Amino acid sequence: MCAADSRELKRGRRLSGAEYIRETLRGSDSYVQEIYRLTPGNFRLLGDELLARGLQTGGDLIIEEHVGMFLQLVAQGSPIRKLCFDFQHSEETDALGAIDGTHIPAFPERDEPFKERWRNRKGNMTQNVMAVVDFNGNFRAVVAGWEGSAHDSLVLRRTIDAGFTVPEGRYYLVDGGYANTHQFLAPYRGKTYHLAQFQQRRPRNRYENAEELYNHRHAQLRNVVEKAFGILKGRFRILKDMHRYKYSFQTNLVIACCVLHNFINRHQRGQVDFEEDATSSDDSDDPDNDVPSTSANVSGGTDAQRGGALRDNIRDKLWNARRTN
Repeated sequence: MCAADSRELKRGRRLSGAEYIRETLRGSDSYVQEIYRLTPGNFRLLGDELLARGLQTGGDLIIEEHVGMFLQLVAQGSPIRKLCFDFQHSEETDALGAIDGTHIPAFPERDEPFKERWRNRKGNMTQNVMAVVDFNGNFRAVVAGWEGSAHDSLVLRRTIDAGFTVPEGRYYLVDGGYANTHQFLAPYRGKTYHLAQFQQRRPRNRYENAEELYNHRHAQLRNVVEKAFGILKGRFRILKDMHRYKYSFQTNLVIACCVLHNFINRHQRGQVDFEEDATSSDDSDDPDNDVPSTSANVSGGTDAQRGGALRDNIRDKLWNARRTN
């Protein structure tokens, strides 16, 4: 029954059941644990142990699909016909990843007449680095060199002006420091958003309204960019203790470290030989801060209206799916 129902519901999807499970397991640890209650490593270990104990998979389902469907059933209470509904990979969402900014210590050129532009809101001399991160934790685009005082939304807007595009029907997740549009989906302002706030609740899955549920799912997925920054800075110490190189070399160092990060992810994923930096989520623009519309707007008018409609549609689907579980 599981195989028949899951295959029926997957018609028209870009991913097969096996691909869907594997792509999910490549997501952030917090997202995988929220869905399956196991880390990616322990998820695979459970599958190996079940096979070793003689579990027969049967049909065309592989072990990962059996384990994933069962864990989502018991962890989320999802009915069989709801198991295919997933915020990250459903046809209704089509999220490509997340975008955010982080601050890297910087030394402007000695003859730079506007050095104070590199002083961020915490009073430190930094460059503001914008990154586009996919759900595998890889950097898909990096914009380095902006002054530390530049707002994240300004960096994104100038990047779009320079030619950055989002495929039609797809979008990236951003925090509340950006405007919400159909290409850059932000959380609802004035509602609980930070993961730590949800984790302190008892029970943790208690939501006051549909916006809170949406914000929680949004934060869980957007956390992939925060985690990528933490791994990047933990792995490459130069990004926390920059030397007084020529400024163009400092910006190139950041980009080079991101390229190395992707290479390591591809060839030795899971091998941890560093302590993840825990401060990366604290140095970007606070999503709870209201920013002037002139600085936050990536685009207005129709784009903002389409973004509002898309966000409300996802919110309603998440809320209705939870109420019927």
